[in-house]
Amino acid sequence: MPTIEIRKPADLGQALRAAREARSVTQDELASSLGFSRYYLGELESGKPTTYATRLFRVLRKLGVRVTVSFEAPVRRDMLDA
Repeated sequence: MPTIEIRKPADLGQALRAAREARSVTQDELASSLGFSRYYLGELESGKPTTYATRLFRVLRKLGVRVTVSFEAPVRRDMLDA
């Protein structure tokens, strides 16, 4: 199970992409299931900083909070709906 330390929006984007790819799901499929555009999901995965994300990570650093993400790839592709 991969564990990724998240220190900035780009780290979070990489974790999202890795989790999606581990499930063999395309950006289009995931975005559609969430009601997002593929463009928006691509922006998230690229780690493009937003005002919200930048402030969130500043607060986390200031408080000394460490965020890690762990995920397991499901065995079946239909687990996306779970």
